[in-house]
Amino acid sequence: MAQQDFSTKKALLIEDMAEARIMQRKMLTDFGFTSIDIAMKAETAIELLRSKSFDVILSDYNLGKGKDGQQLLEEVRHSKLIPNTATYLMVTAETSIEMVMGAIEYQPDGYITKPFSQAMLQRRLNKLLETKERLFKVNKALDSKKYSDAIKQAEKVIENHPSLEGKCERIIGDCLLELRDYRKAFSLFDKVAKSRKMPWALFGKAKCYYFTNEQDKAEKLLRQLMLDNRFFVSAYDWLAKVLLKQDKPKEAQAALIEAITKSPKNILRQMELGRISLMIEDSITAEMAYRKAVFLAKHSCYNTSEVYLKHLESLARISDAGTLLPRQQDNFDSTLKKIHENFFEEPETRAKSYEYEMDVCIASGETTTAKQIFEVWLSEVGSATTTAPTKEQNDRYAKLFGN
Repeated sequence: MAQQDFSTKKALLIEDMAEARIMQRKMLTDFGFTSIDIAMKAETAIELLRSKSFDVILSDYNLGKGKDGQQLLEEVRHSKLIPNTATYLMVTAETSIEMVMGAIEYQPDGYITKPFSQAMLQRRLNKLLETKERLFKVNKALDSKKYSDAIKQAEKVIENHPSLEGKCERIIGDCLLELRDYRKAFSLFDKVAKSRKMPWALFGKAKCYYFTNEQDKAEKLLRQLMLDNRFFVSAYDWLAKVLLKQDKPKEAQAALIEAITKSPKNILRQMELGRISLMIEDSITAEMAYRKAVFLAKHSCYNTSEVYLKHLESLARISDAGTLLPRQQDNFDSTLKKIHENFFEEPETRAKSYEYEMDVCIASGETTTAKQIFEVWLSEVGSATTTAPTKEQNDRYAKLFGN
């Protein structure tokens, strides 16, 4: 392997511990890096990534208070703060399955566990950057969403660097899915699955079946994949999608619950579990999922009013069966407070929070309080700070309050 010239590369080092930061900076300087930016927390890293471009990002998983390394990577991917051409290496002292699964879900280019030697880090960076260089034109095309160009460039890489065949075939397959050429995509995934039994090829085949509405075949493949690779968490998400298409929401819920036991920090998965649970009127599971989503939202790029409103809704649906337990009421009040603090200026959010608060009050026999909330709601409609109650809501409350 040829030694990389690191002197031309820009690095961003994200590490909250001073001793580790000093040591890693020295290692990067020894490798030849001359441009090294430092961030002690995720928020600073995001500001730097918004304003500058980097070739290498070396990020610790534990970053003290605020976002952790997984949530940082989640935001980086969601906001497209780094191109495919950049190299992202996760550093961690943890080896827990939860951490590894969580980090892998957002696809760093690699991760390295502490303690590591200077030689080990150099070897890892050398290999990652060499691969990135060889795939540069492929990644450029992917960044521009030029999937046909990416396929052509990947085919050239296979000719020149046969060792990257697997990586390139996976990219080609994913590009064909983006282009909705399911016949060609299936053919490629099928060939790889038969010759090398790669899990991603089986996954690709299952997606093709999903998109061509062959849900039974998709389900069979995904279950096989989960059996052989129980930590391939995305397979559980796709199985849930397949089962919903087959009108099996309870089984879809079970698939997501299993995925969450393996990787609980994915907020979108928690939200989907909550959504399906509400659909099948399992308010208890919905509340657990949305409560976890509220907890994760604080440091997530998916921190929207929907997360909090859905948690209120799940508790309101629990209250349909009677007064909330003290613990449940505390959870309701806590989430409602967060809405008041962060999202109450949104008219629809304000209206929904009034609705759910009234539901809970009515369930516990506090009709007078519910009526007062309704009067506040109506008084604010004229100033456009909230949306108006629906006709059904007006009729229901008029009947309830004897108006």
